[in-house]
Amino acid sequence: MLKKKFFLLVTVSLVFGVLASSAWAGDNHAMPMLRMGVGARALAMGGAYVAEASDASAGYWNPAGLAQIDFINVTAMYSANMSYDRSYNFLAYGHKFDFGAIGVTWLNSGISDVPEYDASGNQGTDFDAMDNVFLFSYGNQVDKFMVGASFKVVNQKIDYSDSWSKTGVGFDAGIKFEVADEVTFGFAAQDLGTKIGGDRVQADMRFGAVIYPMEGFTFPVDVEKVSNRQGLRFHFGGEYKYEFSMDYFASLRAGVNDGDFAIGVGLQIYKFMLDYAYITDKQDFLGENHRISFTIDF
Repeated sequence: MLKKKFFLLVTVSLVFGVLASSAWAGDNHAMPMLRMGVGARALAMGGAYVAEASDASAGYWNPAGLAQIDFINVTAMYSANMSYDRSYNFLAYGHKFDFGAIGVTWLNSGISDVPEYDASGNQGTDFDAMDNVFLFSYGNQVDKFMVGASFKVVNQKIDYSDSWSKTGVGFDAGIKFEVADEVTFGFAAQDLGTKIGGDRVQADMRFGAVIYPMEGFTFPVDVEKVSNRQGLRFHFGGEYKYEFSMDYFASLRAGVNDGDFAIGVGLQIYKFMLDYAYITDKQDFLGENHRISFTIDF
């Protein structure tokens, strides 16, 4: 059994080497909040979630994962201790039907009390800036193969003396494949043709795998490529889930998000899950912050 698990781990590593060498080029210029990730569990594992997503947050990570929802799943995330009066929150709903699963996702980010200056350097009235993203997703499963897609509506708004706003649309798509009980592969293409006003959001491609070497352990890994940016981004992490008694679980998590370390914990009581993640922003001056998620699984 150990030799079999070791062989599966080596196989996954080799496949990822091939995928990484032929992945797309890329970067994101407009709507950077689209690359921040959602869910305390996913972020505590370094944002490696394209093959693991199987709750309502799959509408963001990989819509194919919606097909694994049992019936109804609702999840939300709050970001705490964000510097410079920033905010970033998330809410998602997933519902399984006979014909597949649907999901509705809302992401919101903003910054408040931004000082406004005129051409002479005189300070005027402070204003707020706000980004909103809505995803309408569908996923379905045939045997061990899952496929999904999302229609995306994005909006940016800045409040001056007169309101300034622009809106755009785009698409995401994804697949998942259960190679074996211990291994699942995933691929997601985000922001296919997404534009906001006259600005294009660069497409983001993610290859992922998740390994379950033994009961209670989860090890996901993602390789990410954003168009018009050289180099790859790597995300990987791990989780240990311990069952205290029937329907009572606690989890410990850690991961690396493209070089930035993350940790987290989780508590599950029956169908209710509370998760926490400590992460650091990519820009050093933004510092660290906290993500708190609450999930209900019906």
